[in-house]
Amino acid sequence: MPAKTRFENILLATDFSPATNAALPYAVEIARKSRGTIHAVYVISPDLYPLEPPSEWPKYDRVEKDFRHRIQQELEQELQGVAHEFIFPMGEVWECLARIIEEKNIDLLVVGTHGRTGVKKAILGSVAEKIFRQAACPVLTVGPHVTAKATHVQAPEMNCILYATDFSPESFAAVRYAIRLAKEHHAKLILMQALDQAEPGQVTSAFETLQDIVPLGAGLLSKPTCIVERGKPAHSILGVAKRHNADLIVLGVRNADQHVTAATHIARSIAYKVVIQATCPVLTVRD
Repeated sequence: MPAKTRFENILLATDFSPATNAALPYAVEIARKSRGTIHAVYVISPDLYPLEPPSEWPKYDRVEKDFRHRIQQELEQELQGVAHEFIFPMGEVWECLARIIEEKNIDLLVVGTHGRTGVKKAILGSVAEKIFRQAACPVLTVGPHVTAKATHVQAPEMNCILYATDFSPESFAAVRYAIRLAKEHHAKLILMQALDQAEPGQVTSAFETLQDIVPLGAGLLSKPTCIVERGKPAHSILGVAKRHNADLIVLGVRNADQHVTAATHIARSIAYKVVIQATCPVLTVRD
């Protein structure tokens, strides 16, 4: 389990689309609660003007610099009262983010992502998928179904936090973050496990284990609610989140470089489905 759960350095990845802008208020609110610093990054594509003759490159360079200046001015208003800096690296998106995470000792990566309609389901862009599977820090994803509930004027509410576990080491790596955020936001904490085709004895055992997850003296506003659901994990997690109007879902995920077994494939697909279908942000924590 990670020794540190405070978000002192927050990396906000944006392309200034409506989807990524929806993530901004969450980054700001978390930074305020934790007195952290936001590192706002906009990655510049190296293919900005590959088809233009070299004589035209200075013109496109000026346009790009003007765009970055305008972006910085617009974000200054949103980031008022929060320590922050702007970073404009050039390169492939994930490679730039991974480098910044290491160089800036990033504790939390915040991303907004849009859904694209596939044959049978919405899918995340390849970059967003790579981020939450490979990032060396927790990732807060504001997915395509999250309704904009906040602006820089009104902070996003975080009154109810849902922590879903399968009692694996990966899921236990995430519980400390759920507890910390519940304390900082004075939020109700729900602990749940979904059991597919469970026997009655398994339900009782799971409920008792949930009751022991949060240590005494954790400093929560109220005693956590424990829920054991029968059903497919992703469907159950989303259902509990909807019924309890959760403002955040917290999940543990496995390392992307681990050997892919049937278990890791299932675990990843659960996190994937929750991230793209949830109507609230999802915090994923790698083991």
